[in-house]
Amino acid sequence: MLKATIPFLCLLLLISTADAASKNRTLTEDQIMKKAHKLHEKMLTVDTHVDFETDLATPGRNLGERLDNQKVDFVKMEEGGLDAVFFAVWVAQKELTKENFTEAYNGAMDKFNAIHRMCSIYNADKVELALVPDDIARIKKAGKKSALIGVENGFPIGEDIENLRYFFDLGARYVTITHMGLNQLADSSDPRKDIPASKHGGLSDFGREVITQMNHLGMMIDISHAGPETVADILALSKAPIIASHSGCRALCDVNRNLTDEQLLAIKANGGTVQIVAYSGYLKKPREEADLPVFVDHIDYAVNLLGIDYVGIGSDFDGGGGIPGFNDPADCVRVTAELIRRGYSDKDIAKIWGGNLLRVWEKVVEVAEKR
Repeated sequence: MLKATIPFLCLLLLISTADAASKNRTLTEDQIMKKAHKLHEKMLTVDTHVDFETDLATPGRNLGERLDNQKVDFVKMEEGGLDAVFFAVWVAQKELTKENFTEAYNGAMDKFNAIHRMCSIYNADKVELALVPDDIARIKKAGKKSALIGVENGFPIGEDIENLRYFFDLGARYVTITHMGLNQLADSSDPRKDIPASKHGGLSDFGREVITQMNHLGMMIDISHAGPETVADILALSKAPIIASHSGCRALCDVNRNLTDEQLLAIKANGGTVQIVAYSGYLKKPREEADLPVFVDHIDYAVNLLGIDYVGIGSDFDGGGGIPGFNDPADCVRVTAELIRRGYSDKDIAKIWGGNLLRVWEKVVEVAEKR
Protein backbone atom coordinates (compact mmCIF):
# COMPACT_ATOMS: atom_id res chain seq x y z
CA MET A 1 0.00 0.00 0.00
CA LEU A 2 2.81 2.42 0.90
CA LYS A 3 4.60 1.79 -2.41
CA ALA A 4 1.46 2.79 -4.28
CA THR A 5 0.72 5.80 -2.09
CA ILE A 6 4.06 7.65 -2.33
CA PRO A 7 4.16 7.87 -6.16
CA PHE A 8 0.50 8.92 -6.13
CA LEU A 9 1.26 11.76 -3.68
CA CYS A 10 4.25 12.83 -5.79
CA LEU A 11 1.99 12.85 -8.86
CA LEU A 12 -0.53 15.04 -7.06
CA LEU A 13 2.25 17.46 -6.11
CA LEU A 14 3.44 17.65 -9.72
CA ILE A 15 -0.10 18.22 -10.96
CA SER A 16 -0.68 20.94 -8.34
CA THR A 17 2.59 22.68 -9.27
CA ALA A 18 1.80 22.45 -12.97
CA ASP A 19 -1.67 23.91 -12.37
CA ALA A 20 -0.17 26.83 -10.41
CA ALA A 21 2.39 27.46 -13.15
CA SER A 22 -0.29 27.36 -15.84
CA LYS A 23 -2.51 29.83 -13.95
CA ASN A 24 0.38 32.18 -13.22
CA ARG A 25 1.41 32.29 -16.88
CA THR A 26 -1.94 33.89 -17.72
CA LEU A 27 -1.35 36.80 -15.32
CA THR A 28 -0.11 40.17 -16.49
CA GLU A 29 2.85 41.77 -14.71
CA ASP A 30 0.47 44.16 -12.98
CA GLN A 31 -1.65 41.23 -11.77
CA ILE A 32 1.46 39.38 -10.57
CA MET A 33 2.57 42.36 -8.45
CA LYS A 34 -0.94 42.83 -7.03
CA LYS A 35 -1.06 39.14 -6.13
CA ALA A 36 2.37 39.38 -4.51
CA HIS A 37 1.30 42.32 -2.34
CA LYS A 38 -1.86 40.47 -1.26
CA LEU A 39 0.20 37.43 -0.31
CA HIS A 40 2.43 39.58 1.90
CA GLU A 41 -0.64 40.92 3.69
CA LYS A 42 -1.70 37.46 4.85
CA MET A 43 1.46 35.31 5.12
CA LEU A 44 4.28 35.64 7.67
CA THR A 45 7.60 36.72 6.16
CA VAL A 46 10.91 36.19 7.96
CA ASP A 47 14.43 37.19 6.90
CA THR A 48 16.82 35.10 9.00
CA HIS A 49 19.93 37.24 8.67
CA VAL A 50 20.64 40.98 8.54
CA ASP A 51 23.58 42.88 9.99
CA PHE A 52 23.64 46.29 11.67
CA GLU A 53 25.87 48.88 13.31
CA THR A 54 25.93 49.56 17.05
CA ASP A 55 24.49 53.07 16.55
CA LEU A 56 21.19 51.45 15.58
CA ALA A 57 18.19 53.53 16.70
CA THR A 58 20.13 56.72 17.34
CA PRO A 59 19.53 60.11 15.67
CA GLY A 60 21.93 59.09 12.90
CA ARG A 61 20.02 55.85 12.25
CA ASN A 62 16.35 56.59 12.84
CA LEU A 63 14.70 53.39 11.66
CA GLY A 64 11.35 55.14 11.42
CA GLU A 65 12.68 57.01 8.38
CA ARG A 66 13.87 55.70 5.02
CA LEU A 67 17.64 55.41 5.52
CA ASP A 68 20.33 55.88 2.90
CA ASN A 69 23.12 54.56 5.16
CA GLN A 70 21.42 51.24 5.94
CA LYS A 71 19.39 48.79 3.88
CA VAL A 72 17.02 47.69 6.67
CA ASP A 73 14.56 50.15 8.18
CA PHE A 74 10.87 50.01 9.04
CA VAL A 75 9.85 52.06 6.00
CA LYS A 76 11.43 49.60 3.55
CA MET A 77 10.12 46.63 5.54
CA GLU A 78 6.60 48.04 5.24
CA GLU A 79 6.99 48.75 1.52
CA GLY A 80 8.17 45.21 0.81
CA GLY A 81 5.87 43.42 3.22
CA LEU A 82 8.62 41.99 5.45
CA ASP A 83 7.29 41.10 8.90
CA ALA A 84 10.29 39.84 10.85
CA VAL A 85 14.07 40.16 10.82
CA PHE A 86 16.80 38.31 12.70
CA PHE A 87 19.37 40.97 13.62
CA ALA A 88 22.83 39.38 13.75
CA VAL A 89 24.95 40.05 16.85
CA TRP A 90 28.20 39.68 14.90
CA VAL A 91 31.77 40.01 16.11
CA ALA A 92 34.87 39.45 14.00
CA GLN A 93 37.04 36.43 14.67
CA LYS A 94 40.41 37.00 16.34
CA GLU A 95 43.04 34.82 17.99
CA LEU A 96 41.81 32.66 20.85
CA THR A 97 43.10 34.59 23.86
CA LYS A 98 41.39 35.57 27.10
CA GLU A 99 41.75 39.25 26.19
CA ASN A 100 40.10 38.69 22.82
CA PHE A 101 37.31 36.63 24.38
CA THR A 102 36.57 39.55 26.72
CA GLU A 103 36.68 42.04 23.83
CA ALA A 104 34.33 39.86 21.77
CA TYR A 105 31.90 39.48 24.67
CA ASN A 106 31.84 43.25 25.18
CA GLY A 107 31.31 43.80 21.46
CA ALA A 108 28.40 41.37 21.47
CA MET A 109 26.87 43.16 24.46
CA ASP A 110 27.06 46.47 22.57
CA LYS A 111 25.02 44.90 19.80
CA PHE A 112 22.50 43.29 22.15
CA ASN A 113 22.07 46.70 23.78
CA ALA A 114 21.49 48.33 20.38
CA ILE A 115 18.70 45.87 19.53
CA HIS A 116 17.05 46.35 22.91
CA ARG A 117 17.36 50.12 22.53
CA MET A 118 15.64 49.89 19.15
CA CYS A 119 12.80 47.80 20.57
CA SER A 120 12.37 50.22 23.48
CA ILE A 121 12.34 53.39 21.35
CA TYR A 122 9.99 52.10 18.65
CA ASN A 123 7.87 49.70 20.71
CA ALA A 124 4.72 51.80 20.65
CA ASP A 125 3.94 51.37 16.97
CA LYS A 126 6.92 49.99 15.00
CA VAL A 127 8.61 46.94 16.45
CA GLU A 128 8.64 44.36 19.22
CA LEU A 129 11.18 41.75 20.25
CA ALA A 130 9.95 38.24 19.36
CA LEU A 131 11.03 35.44 21.70
CA VAL A 132 8.81 32.50 20.68
CA PRO A 133 7.47 31.45 17.26
CA ASP A 134 3.89 32.56 17.96
CA ASP A 135 5.09 36.10 18.71
CA ILE A 136 5.53 36.89 15.02
CA ALA A 137 1.85 36.41 14.13
CA ARG A 138 0.75 38.29 17.25
CA ILE A 139 3.08 41.20 16.54
CA LYS A 140 1.97 41.40 12.90
CA LYS A 141 -1.67 41.48 14.00
CA ALA A 142 -0.77 44.46 16.22
CA GLY A 143 0.56 46.28 13.14
CA LYS A 144 4.23 46.07 14.10
CA LYS A 145 7.40 44.36 12.89
CA SER A 146 9.21 41.59 14.76
CA ALA A 147 12.84 41.97 15.76
CA LEU A 148 14.61 38.69 16.48
CA ILE A 149 18.18 38.06 17.53
CA GLY A 150 20.81 35.69 16.21
CA VAL A 151 24.43 35.57 17.38
CA GLU A 152 26.74 35.32 14.35
CA ASN A 153 29.92 33.63 15.59
CA GLY A 154 30.22 31.66 18.83
CA PHE A 155 33.46 33.51 19.63
CA PRO A 156 31.92 35.90 22.25
CA ILE A 157 30.74 32.91 24.30
CA GLY A 158 34.39 32.58 25.25
CA GLU A 159 35.08 29.57 27.43
CA ASP A 160 32.12 30.04 29.78
CA ILE A 161 28.98 28.05 28.92
CA GLU A 162 26.93 30.38 31.12
CA ASN A 163 27.45 33.12 28.55
CA LEU A 164 25.34 31.07 26.14
CA ARG A 165 22.44 31.00 28.61
CA TYR A 166 22.84 34.73 29.20
CA PHE A 167 22.66 35.42 25.45
CA PHE A 168 19.49 33.32 25.32
CA ASP A 169 18.01 35.31 28.21
CA LEU A 170 18.78 38.49 26.24
CA GLY A 171 16.70 37.16 23.34
CA ALA A 172 19.15 35.26 21.11
CA ARG A 173 17.33 32.44 19.36
CA TYR A 174 20.10 31.11 17.18
CA VAL A 175 23.89 31.01 17.20
CA THR A 176 25.96 30.80 14.02
CA ILE A 177 28.63 28.47 15.40
CA THR A 178 31.58 29.92 13.47
CA HIS A 179 32.41 32.82 11.21
CA MET A 180 35.50 33.37 9.03
CA GLY A 181 38.32 31.51 10.74
CA LEU A 182 38.08 28.83 13.40
CA ASN A 183 37.01 29.69 16.93
CA GLN A 184 37.04 27.85 20.24
CA LEU A 185 33.92 25.90 19.28
CA ALA A 186 34.63 24.56 15.82
CA ASP A 187 36.30 24.78 12.43
CA SER A 188 35.14 27.24 9.78
CA SER A 189 34.53 26.94 6.04
CA ASP A 190 37.14 29.64 5.33
CA PRO A 191 40.16 31.29 6.99
CA ARG A 192 40.26 34.92 8.13
CA LYS A 193 43.55 36.76 7.59
CA ASP A 194 46.03 34.97 9.86
CA ILE A 195 43.41 32.72 11.49
CA PRO A 196 43.17 29.29 9.82
CA ALA A 197 39.87 27.61 9.00
CA SER A 198 40.65 24.25 10.59
CA LYS A 199 42.21 22.94 13.78
CA HIS A 200 39.69 20.83 15.72
CA GLY A 201 38.66 18.43 12.97
CA GLY A 202 35.06 19.66 13.39
CA LEU A 203 33.60 20.53 16.78
CA SER A 204 35.89 20.99 19.77
CA ASP A 205 34.98 19.37 23.09
CA PHE A 206 33.63 22.73 24.28
CA GLY A 207 31.76 23.10 20.98
CA ARG A 208 30.01 19.80 21.67
CA GLU A 209 29.00 21.11 25.09
CA VAL A 210 27.59 24.25 23.47
CA ILE A 211 25.55 22.27 20.92
CA THR A 212 24.06 20.10 23.69
CA GLN A 213 23.22 23.18 25.75
CA MET A 214 21.57 24.85 22.77
CA ASN A 215 19.31 21.83 22.45
CA HIS A 216 18.46 22.18 26.14
CA LEU A 217 17.72 25.89 25.83
CA GLY A 218 15.63 25.68 22.66
CA MET A 219 18.15 27.69 20.65
CA MET A 220 18.50 27.09 16.92
CA ILE A 221 21.92 25.92 15.69
CA ASP A 222 23.13 27.76 12.57
CA ILE A 223 25.75 26.10 10.37
CA SER A 224 26.32 28.92 7.86
CA HIS A 225 30.10 29.57 7.80
CA ALA A 226 30.84 26.17 9.39
CA GLY A 227 33.39 23.80 7.88
CA PRO A 228 32.27 20.43 6.46
CA GLU A 229 33.50 18.41 9.44
CA THR A 230 31.75 20.84 11.79
CA VAL A 231 28.49 20.49 9.88
CA ALA A 232 28.78 16.70 10.02
CA ASP A 233 29.52 16.74 13.77
CA ILE A 234 26.57 19.03 14.50
CA LEU A 235 24.18 16.91 12.46
CA ALA A 236 25.35 13.80 14.33
CA LEU A 237 25.06 15.43 17.75
CA SER A 238 22.01 17.70 17.66
CA LYS A 239 18.69 16.29 18.83
CA ALA A 240 16.85 19.19 17.15
CA PRO A 241 16.72 20.36 13.53
CA ILE A 242 19.29 22.95 12.48
CA ILE A 243 19.35 25.91 10.11
CA ALA A 244 21.73 27.50 7.64
CA SER A 245 20.70 31.12 8.17
CA HIS A 246 22.31 32.56 5.01
CA SER A 247 23.90 30.14 2.55
CA GLY A 248 23.85 29.26 -1.14
CA CYS A 249 23.98 26.07 -3.21
CA ARG A 250 27.50 24.98 -4.06
CA ALA A 251 26.36 23.20 -7.22
CA LEU A 252 25.47 26.63 -8.66
CA CYS A 253 28.34 28.64 -7.13
CA ASP A 254 31.41 26.64 -6.12
CA VAL A 255 32.69 28.52 -3.06
CA ASN A 256 33.53 27.03 0.33
CA ARG A 257 30.81 29.05 2.06
CA ASN A 258 28.07 27.30 0.12
CA LEU A 259 26.52 23.92 0.86
CA THR A 260 27.09 20.79 -1.21
CA ASP A 261 24.21 18.57 -2.30
CA GLU A 262 25.31 16.05 0.33
CA GLN A 263 25.10 18.69 3.07
CA LEU A 264 21.76 19.97 1.82
CA LEU A 265 20.30 16.46 1.86
CA ALA A 266 21.71 15.86 5.35
CA ILE A 267 19.99 19.03 6.59
CA LYS A 268 16.74 17.77 5.07
CA ALA A 269 17.18 14.41 6.82
CA ASN A 270 17.72 16.36 10.06
CA GLY A 271 14.44 18.24 9.48
CA GLY A 272 16.18 21.61 9.18
CA THR A 273 16.00 24.42 6.66
CA VAL A 274 18.43 26.19 4.32
CA GLN A 275 17.89 29.96 4.04
CA ILE A 276 19.16 31.18 0.68
CA VAL A 277 21.44 34.22 0.86
CA ALA A 278 21.23 37.30 -1.40
CA TYR A 279 25.00 37.89 -1.47
CA SER A 280 26.33 38.04 -5.03
CA GLY A 281 29.62 36.29 -4.20
CA TYR A 282 27.74 33.21 -3.00
CA LEU A 283 25.25 33.18 -5.90
CA LYS A 284 27.42 33.50 -8.99
CA LYS A 285 31.04 33.01 -10.04
CA PRO A 286 33.54 35.60 -8.78
CA ARG A 287 33.47 38.92 -10.62
CA GLU A 288 30.04 38.13 -12.07
CA GLU A 289 27.14 40.05 -10.56
CA ALA A 290 24.10 38.09 -9.47
CA ASP A 291 20.56 39.44 -9.72
CA LEU A 292 17.07 38.47 -8.55
CA PRO A 293 16.59 35.63 -11.10
CA VAL A 294 19.96 34.13 -10.08
CA PHE A 295 18.92 34.33 -6.42
CA VAL A 296 15.68 32.51 -7.17
CA ASP A 297 17.65 29.96 -9.22
CA HIS A 298 19.27 28.95 -5.90
CA ILE A 299 15.82 28.66 -4.31
CA ASP A 300 14.67 26.55 -7.28
CA TYR A 301 17.71 24.30 -7.01
CA ALA A 302 17.25 23.70 -3.29
CA VAL A 303 13.51 23.09 -3.66
CA ASN A 304 14.03 20.65 -6.53
CA LEU A 305 16.67 18.78 -4.52
CA LEU A 306 15.01 18.83 -1.09
CA GLY A 307 11.33 19.59 -1.54
CA ILE A 308 9.39 22.70 -0.62
CA ASP A 309 9.56 22.20 3.17
CA TYR A 310 13.29 22.85 3.66
CA VAL A 311 14.07 26.20 2.00
CA GLY A 312 13.83 29.82 3.13
CA ILE A 313 15.41 33.27 2.79
CA GLY A 314 18.25 34.96 4.70
CA SER A 315 19.30 38.11 2.84
CA ASP A 316 22.52 39.17 4.64
CA PHE A 317 21.42 42.80 4.13
CA ASP A 318 23.84 45.31 5.64
CA GLY A 319 26.45 42.57 5.72
CA GLY A 320 27.20 42.51 2.00
CA GLY A 321 23.85 41.14 0.86
CA GLY A 322 21.75 42.89 -1.73
CA ILE A 323 21.53 42.34 -5.50
CA PRO A 324 19.70 44.04 -8.37
CA GLY A 325 16.02 43.26 -7.89
CA PHE A 326 16.47 42.29 -4.24
CA ASN A 327 18.58 45.07 -2.81
CA ASP A 328 16.73 45.86 0.43
CA PRO A 329 13.50 44.89 2.24
CA ALA A 330 11.38 47.05 -0.09
CA ASP A 331 12.16 44.44 -2.77
CA CYS A 332 10.83 41.45 -0.82
CA VAL A 333 7.58 41.62 -2.77
CA ARG A 334 9.65 41.38 -5.98
CA VAL A 335 11.04 38.06 -4.77
CA THR A 336 7.48 36.85 -4.31
CA ALA A 337 6.55 38.07 -7.77
CA GLU A 338 9.43 36.08 -9.27
CA LEU A 339 8.30 32.97 -7.36
CA ILE A 340 4.79 33.49 -8.76
CA ARG A 341 6.20 33.74 -12.29
CA ARG A 342 7.98 30.43 -11.77
CA GLY A 343 4.80 28.65 -10.78
CA TYR A 344 5.07 28.43 -7.00
CA SER A 345 1.71 28.15 -5.26
CA ASP A 346 0.58 30.56 -2.55
CA LYS A 347 1.14 27.84 0.05
CA ASP A 348 4.65 27.12 -1.20
CA ILE A 349 5.60 30.80 -1.21
CA ALA A 350 4.39 31.12 2.39
CA LYS A 351 6.62 28.19 3.36
CA ILE A 352 9.67 29.75 1.72
CA TRP A 353 9.04 33.17 3.26
CA GLY A 354 8.67 31.99 6.84
CA GLY A 355 6.67 28.83 7.29
CA ASN A 356 9.64 26.48 7.06
CA LEU A 357 11.74 28.52 9.48
CA LEU A 358 8.89 28.69 11.98
CA ARG A 359 8.38 24.91 11.71
CA VAL A 360 12.03 24.36 12.60
CA TRP A 361 11.95 26.86 15.46
CA GLU A 362 8.81 25.26 16.90
CA LYS A 363 10.46 21.83 16.76
CA VAL A 364 13.61 23.19 18.45
CA VAL A 365 11.44 24.53 21.28
CA GLU A 366 9.57 21.21 21.50
CA VAL A 367 12.82 19.25 21.80
CA ALA A 368 13.99 21.57 24.60
CA GLU A 369 10.74 21.19 26.51
CA LYS A 370 11.08 17.40 26.45
CA ARG A 371 14.66 17.37 27.75
